[in-house]
Amino acid sequence: MNQAHQKQNRLKAVETEGSSPNNTQRSKTESSHHEVQITPEQKAQEQLRQEVNLLATALGDMIREIEGEAIFDLVEKVRTTTKSLRTMSYETTRNPAEPNEEIELTRHSLQKKLASLRLEDAEKLLRAFTLYFQLINTAEEVHRVRVNRIRSASKETKVSYERPRNESIAAAIKKLKDDGWNYQQVRQFIEDLDIQLTLTAHPTEVKRQTVRIKLERIANNLKQLDYQLSPQEKRGRIQAIYAQIASLWRTRELLHRAPSVLDELKSALHYFEHSILKAVPRIMLDIEDALETYYPEDYIDNPLPAILSFRSWIGGDRDGNPFVSPESTKSAYAQQSELALTSYLEDLDRMVQNLSHWEERISLGEEFKAHFAEMIAALGDPVRFEEEPYRRYLSLMHRALSARLSDPQREIYPRGHEGYISDLKALENNLVADKSGRAAFAFVRPNLYRIRAFGFHLATLDLREHSKIHERIVADLLAYAGVCVSYSELDEEERVGVLEQEICHRRPLTPSDAKLDPESHRALSFLHLFKKLQRDYGEKATGSYIVSMTEGVSDILEVLLIAKEANLKEIDVTPLFETVNDLEQAPGIMAKLFQIGCYREHLQGRGVQEIMIGYSDSNKDAGFLAANWALYEAQEKLAALCKAEGIRLRLFHGRGTSIGRGGGPAGKAILAQPPGSIGGSMRMTEQGEALFERYGDIDLAHRHLEQVTHAFILSSAQEKANRFHLPEHYREALSQAAKKARAFYSGLLHAEGFLDFYHTVTPIEEISRLRIGSRPARRQGERSLSNLRAIPWVFSWTQCRANLPGWYSLGAGLSDTKLELLQEMYENWPFFRTLIDFAQMSLAKADMSIFASYCDLVPEGLRQTFWQGIYDEYCNTVSLIVEITGKDLLSDESTLARGIELRNPYVDSISYLQVELLKRLRQANQEDSIDSISSQDKELLEDTVLVSLIGIAAGMRNTG
Repeated sequence: MNQAHQKQNRLKAVETEGSSPNNTQRSKTESSHHEVQITPEQKAQEQLRQEVNLLATALGDMIREIEGEAIFDLVEKVRTTTKSLRTMSYETTRNPAEPNEEIELTRHSLQKKLASLRLEDAEKLLRAFTLYFQLINTAEEVHRVRVNRIRSASKETKVSYERPRNESIAAAIKKLKDDGWNYQQVRQFIEDLDIQLTLTAHPTEVKRQTVRIKLERIANNLKQLDYQLSPQEKRGRIQAIYAQIASLWRTRELLHRAPSVLDELKSALHYFEHSILKAVPRIMLDIEDALETYYPEDYIDNPLPAILSFRSWIGGDRDGNPFVSPESTKSAYAQQSELALTSYLEDLDRMVQNLSHWEERISLGEEFKAHFAEMIAALGDPVRFEEEPYRRYLSLMHRALSARLSDPQREIYPRGHEGYISDLKALENNLVADKSGRAAFAFVRPNLYRIRAFGFHLATLDLREHSKIHERIVADLLAYAGVCVSYSELDEEERVGVLEQEICHRRPLTPSDAKLDPESHRALSFLHLFKKLQRDYGEKATGSYIVSMTEGVSDILEVLLIAKEANLKEIDVTPLFETVNDLEQAPGIMAKLFQIGCYREHLQGRGVQEIMIGYSDSNKDAGFLAANWALYEAQEKLAALCKAEGIRLRLFHGRGTSIGRGGGPAGKAILAQPPGSIGGSMRMTEQGEALFERYGDIDLAHRHLEQVTHAFILSSAQEKANRFHLPEHYREALSQAAKKARAFYSGLLHAEGFLDFYHTVTPIEEISRLRIGSRPARRQGERSLSNLRAIPWVFSWTQCRANLPGWYSLGAGLSDTKLELLQEMYENWPFFRTLIDFAQMSLAKADMSIFASYCDLVPEGLRQTFWQGIYDEYCNTVSLIVEITGKDLLSDESTLARGIELRNPYVDSISYLQVELLKRLRQANQEDSIDSISSQDKELLEDTVLVSLIGIAAGMRNTG
């Protein structure tokens, strides 16, 4: 029996451990005889089981109460049938599309049942399973928080010299200590680090914000059940959970319109307010604690600079999004700043409550007195807190910040957030000098770290636009000025020559009242706004100008010319290399760019060359293995080039949420980067459903940022020590494998009929109608794979359970490489190990038997052409990975494996129903008779299909 079939047999649906009454009784008996010690984590697992049972029971009760027994019985019937399909053996057949008689009869019975359902009942069935997954996901998030706290508090894992917690900042600092770093070296190394996480508006979160908030309230009530509550209080919490579930049942899953840019901003600001603003200071305090723990004699208590900060694309990402305007960008920025300033006002209120020191019991230093006097001169004498100087001081800060909030252009803080930092530092220093260090560190230091990380701007705002748009704008400017009437017709070398000449020329190309193309005026308006934001909030308020689909030197110089026309010198131009071809050309493009005098001069003034690499389009373009190898080699070569040129490099990783778009555990991904490519500075994107998973809870946000920081410290330190050198035979082996994998992948995408196969086997057309983001699913143009964005590409393969972008072509690419060499590479090369481990995750979530059901949607000829090849590559890849690792899939990821195992039967229910609904919808769309289905019924059918997309996404815990 091949490995794929073994996997199918292993992934049987089972109940949560301990859910059977017999199991419970046996456990009690064994405990009484053997006095089994239950660990805190085992207790937490039991709590999870109880909470899952509570939520499932509550959902069932609500369905009975609102919809009646018939719908409840329908849900149970479908659930038990799909579960029985999971438990049947696939041993008698090689191909899940041709199962044995028992499976065929059971599946036929299920399909017949689903085909006979009234659309209204089908919708309720989908809603039941979708809500079930959302509730179970919520319980698991609460469980993660609980386990993290248990591990942090445990004697075995708390920060200590010998055993710091795994993937903690303490573990990273201890590693440096063990490697011989002294305190001054570590301190300077930490101060030089620069981690920037960037929130994008990419539409991969299918849950409405309304739904997310209700789930957060359910989570909060579950957490409260951890405490010793009276019976009445416990009943109240449970009743609140029931009420929220009842409300969720009545809440529409679908947005009636696509979210606006400002709607997307509102969602992101929720995470800043809810967790990010609190978690970042905790990370900085963790670093302080670790330094003091491992260097107690040398430790100097002086606050660190902000090594962790956030950026945003929301309101600035214009690429393919016509709804991003200068007005929406300005509004987004105002809302960001308002949240930051409001947060600092709350900080001041808390400090006023805590620093109630009486003037007779404290001593004020001369430096603090002078600083205080300057504030009084500028802001007036405080009215309140006559004998409490710290409170009087804080009230002046509150007055200044309130004035700033009401009018950002008022020069109450003429040095922007640096003035606010200076005020906090003066307060902290006086407290420390007056033997109130504990108060300083507890009440002031976290706020100091918050303002250093977020400033008055909260998140540095980037702009992004497609290179072809810049080409048109530059052509318009040059034509107006009479410099070049046909810029677009020039070749690359000629374009670079014209651009270099005009960038070096001081005169503007056009007067301010020039009648340019509206697109040109719009681009200049964005840059004028950028300049204003820098003036009002400081240069850190604005970030990079990212050039999508950079293919040549001219694509970068064009932005500099447009910025020159807007009189904006303070701007970083970030090329984005997205396709595999562009990644391969990137080092050569940058080498030519660095030889251009005007650009080199500009770069010297900026201090850093940021380069963004795209994980999404490269994967869609060339497949999993070829894309990952192209990204690795591009990073290596770009790092070597910048080092040789004496240029500081910051790589910006455009990672998505799924494996097929560069997703996966962030810490592992960082540790797998090529040596020399990090250099103490890095950016990464954070987007979609990952925001809810990583930042939906303060403790989860802290743990995520802790793991990222831990990996970043170790990777940067390893580079500094030059520890890893890639053996040449490893490089040669993977280069050949990637070449073969790319050809194999290309053979699929360019095969005759593939586009039609893809559009029928996946719900891509339906996904394009799912209103989850302000940006369209496709770039402009006719239906093709080239103008389809990578997010819906991955989303569609996730929905049909193939997960193809996360593994396809890996097995084919590696098949000619000697097994012993692959095993050696897996053991010794972090990049290759991570590549294989991430592919395991995608393969484990894929399900060929369910995918076979989606193939029933495909015309017979196309089905036979493509199904067998995809299935064979799946089996080949699973078998090869098992041979490389010497273990079954996810043997080292028991939690993930168990989660998949428990979820699959319920996801299957939605998948089978989605197939049936897609058949109905496509038939309705093809009917000649307009009377075959009413417009109202068709609208309900379309909406029900969209609900099924949300349900599978919740069950798979992934979209795109």
